[in-house]
Amino acid sequence: QPTAAPMPTASRIDPDIFRQSIAGFERNNFAKFLRSKFGQETADAALSRYCVGTSRHWQDAGATVFWQVDISGKVRTGKVMLYDPDTGKRDKREHRKPTWVHTLLKLPDFHLEQCFFGEHLLSSEPGKAVAVVESEKTAIIASVFFARMNYLWLATGGKNFPPLERWEALRGRRIVL
Repeated sequence: QPTAAPMPTASRIDPDIFRQSIAGFERNNFAKFLRSKFGQETADAALSRYCVGTSRHWQDAGATVFWQVDISGKVRTGKVMLYDPDTGKRDKREHRKPTWVHTLLKLPDFHLEQCFFGEHLLSSEPGKAVAVVESEKTAIIASVFFARMNYLWLATGGKNFPPLERWEALRGRRIVL
């Protein structure tokens, strides 16, 4: 009787690559936008809290990396996007479409299992209710703008409703979508 092949385990990004990217906010267009709206100290605190990085992809265009770090602290991947530093709007030109760190690194046999953006914060803030939004940008801005609401803001990272497995990290939490 044939047996199903075991599911591959989720791949991870080298922690050194992750750590090296958590810098360069002066070159990061999204960071520049946040700093212009909330001030450097508040913006940098939010960027650091959410593990936002800076990428050299698209040369010196100021790309942002939204790292997906799971509840156990493992780096699953990062989404690389480019923003306008003045408006905060995403650059949607064809040659500037979002991409993934694992794709840029050309990692062989990479098995992507996404987690919520901001999921790593669940373990350090166990009592907070969770607000789930679509975009990483929205989660970060809401965490600053609505700080008094005492929510932990997470993002799905896309318009598709995440698979049930991804919600397991939120078990026992009050959730607002």
